[in-house]
Amino acid sequence: MEIKLFSDLTDKEVNYIAESNYNYWKKYNPILDYKQSTGNIIAMKKNKDKLPIGIALIDKNKIAGFCTLRENRLKNHLDINPWLCNVMIFDEFKGKGYAKKMINFACQKFKGFGYNKIYSWTDQVPEFYKKLGWTYEGKVTKNEGGEGLLFSKEI
Repeated sequence: MEIKLFSDLTDKEVNYIAESNYNYWKKYNPILDYKQSTGNIIAMKKNKDKLPIGIALIDKNKIAGFCTLRENRLKNHLDINPWLCNVMIFDEFKGKGYAKKMINFACQKFKGFGYNKIYSWTDQVPEFYKKLGWTYEGKVTKNEGGEGLLFSKEI
């Protein structure tokens, strides 16, 4: 298992991540725009030393999961920064502790950028964030409408 930045991946690998991200989230957000969604992920390939960046977890030369690190994530909550986003482990790789390893790596990247507190929201796996020591902060309005549960982590 290894962890790489999107900048260290091939174009084909980053495109696979962009497509996978869009296909997964489209079912939860019907107004998600394909070009914007995939374009945002693909654009992270050029960033290594500034946000936004992407992180991929690789297992035996296969992408096992990914996440993104961003600044302004929610248009109704521009005062909350920075964000751990798009945390995804593919089904065949779940149950191996990979999400925890990837998030720990992400925390170190955020720390390297000078942040001491990070945020993420979820409407699917709040217990996962609690298990990793994140603090529930309240509800936030998602960009597509509806509410998500906001968590923070001191790093």
